[in-house]
Amino acid sequence: MLFGVFPLGLAGAPGGVAAGRPDDYAKIEAAILELQGGGPPLIPRAYVSWTGPASTSVVLEQVATLAGQGPRWDLVLSYRDRSGMVGDWAEFASRVVRDHGRQFTAVQVTGEANLPGIPAAADGDYPGARQALVHGVLAAAAAKQDSGATAAIGFAVAPGVGPAASDFWADIRSLGGSDFAAALDYAGIDCYPDVFGPRIGLDKLPGAVDWLLRTFRERDLARAGIPASVPIRICENGWPTGPGRPESLQADVLETVIRTAEALRAELNVTHWELFSLRDADSSQDGMFYHFGVLRDDYSPKPSFGRLRGLIAELGRAA
Repeated sequence: MLFGVFPLGLAGAPGGVAAGRPDDYAKIEAAILELQGGGPPLIPRAYVSWTGPASTSVVLEQVATLAGQGPRWDLVLSYRDRSGMVGDWAEFASRVVRDHGRQFTAVQVTGEANLPGIPAAADGDYPGARQALVHGVLAAAAAKQDSGATAAIGFAVAPGVGPAASDFWADIRSLGGSDFAAALDYAGIDCYPDVFGPRIGLDKLPGAVDWLLRTFRERDLARAGIPASVPIRICENGWPTGPGRPESLQADVLETVIRTAEALRAELNVTHWELFSLRDADSSQDGMFYHFGVLRDDYSPKPSFGRLRGLIAELGRAA
């Protein structure tokens, strides 16, 4: 399994962005080095938000800054355009890959385009999100081929439930056809079992993770015409601490998810697990979106930090 982490202290929430004290980059670097131990380097994850054609130059500057840093980021291009300018978005995605596709380990085109109603956290609330997913991936993949870029091109969605899930994947297949499937280096899922929806006990968690990954592979991706040869990445997974959510249980939950994914790795072609997130946004707040970290906001470790370090040493492999 390849491991990654979102290293900053913020999270998208229904009421807006959950944030707290400023990030301390020296402590972030030290924590990541400690977490990866003697194993392969962790893949750091970063997000940029494109809000329409007027934002292109600013966001490209952000991308260039990330590209010029030491680690090879897993870069997420978030589509947040209320005007629905999908053509301009696709050109933006193409330019990112053409200009910097050798400096990132992956370029994810859209984040949770299937999830409406949470504009601070998911692209599905914005007009044309499904078209942005398909046309953005196609443009990024074409730029990769033309430029000789090495970044993996893919997308990530939230787990789908109900009739809307079927409609989404049918639309993706209709919009992209076989060209879309052929353009993908991976298909990602952001999964938070025992966080959103009904609480489940630790004993039920392996079954829930199995169901999420198996349904994604065998139902959702199949409906979109995406074959089993396209790897699955768990692009976001985490479990918040706080009232009713003890820190010791966070360690158990993360280990259970990781070991279940590892057990399914060969069967379902699961290659990556990425943590959301390294540190709490604000450990003094009550809301769960402030408490996803395996570190508190002062960078002191929760029990899950040491547990995760052991799992990375045991199960991690080099890219």
